[in-house]
Amino acid sequence: MHFGIFSNGFRPHSTAAESYNEDIREIVLADELGFRDAYISEHHGETAYIGAVDTIPAPDMLMCKAAALTRQIRMGSAVKLIHLHHPVDVAIQAAVTDHLIGSNRYIFGFGTGFASPLFSRERGLSFEDRHARLMESLEGVLRCWTTDQPFDLEGRFWSGQGIIALPKPLNAAAMPMATATDSEPMAKLAAERGYIQLSAFLESPQGIAAKAERYVRFATAAGISDPRRNLTVSRLVYIADSRAEAIEDMRTAVAYEVSVQAQRGFLTMLKKNFNLEVPNDARAIEALVEAGLYIVGSPEQVTDQLKTFYRATGGFGTLLIVCGKSWATPQKRERSMRRFMSEVAPHLRDLPAVAPLAAEARTSQSAS
Repeated sequence: MHFGIFSNGFRPHSTAAESYNEDIREIVLADELGFRDAYISEHHGETAYIGAVDTIPAPDMLMCKAAALTRQIRMGSAVKLIHLHHPVDVAIQAAVTDHLIGSNRYIFGFGTGFASPLFSRERGLSFEDRHARLMESLEGVLRCWTTDQPFDLEGRFWSGQGIIALPKPLNAAAMPMATATDSEPMAKLAAERGYIQLSAFLESPQGIAAKAERYVRFATAAGISDPRRNLTVSRLVYIADSRAEAIEDMRTAVAYEVSVQAQRGFLTMLKKNFNLEVPNDARAIEALVEAGLYIVGSPEQVTDQLKTFYRATGGFGTLLIVCGKSWATPQKRERSMRRFMSEVAPHLRDLPAVAPLAAEARTSQSAS
């Protein structure tokens, strides 16, 4: 198993510069500690965020600064909303980022993102067509990267004449690609091409398992070997000396995030997807921990919870722990990351991409 961080920025508003510097500080620490990957959320402005939260709508720019301060960590968006932008511009920005980061450290992560009509309509685009537009945008990006002569785009959503997209990526054929999607056509395409499948940190183990089975089915049919190595999942993880201490460290920040996210339908989503009632106050953290959505406690407690999660999902190749939050203090967040890599990761590192218990269960089901 490989490890990474998911920089899912949600820091109370101060200035964007301060939030970005803290995000970068965590990426630099992750690089020092040996995390392989860092995925950065692309968060655009919404009414609930005004004066409340600093967002990062251009993660590629943050990656370029972080690259100069790190040595080996790979970085990608989770996810770049390519259905909002012309594929020529997406292709050029990604290629420039690839060159600036260098050493095969850039991951082209893409998807449709949070299902808000706002982002499409701000740009005069249709929300209902976002999945089809994304598919067309992806093919346009790939064509920009691999076509040496000027060409025309004549699509349903995107068009252009005499396109010369420079620079090309360092190695377009070997560019790591990642997507987070609930769309079956995109899931099939991703599996057949060997793209990394990303899963969000609030997806249930059962939901992740179902998506993973679909991915494996499509990938296996396409002749992809060991497809579960391409599954990357994320979890909210925080380590302290005890679960009680962890909960108290997180209480204020989680209550603040829940209060803002509630305006975006977050609590309604938890009720619908998990039948979970989360109070919009300081008690939110207990409800989220009890439901298993936040994995917190001592290293031993966190290890046990992550092993249970791993078995319930059927296995995966990479685990991302969520950063970008204002839990406790920067010093305590750093301590949590250090303890994860020194006291938890060694107990997970040798787990195979396929969880043995899940594999046995599937074999029994097939036999019956």
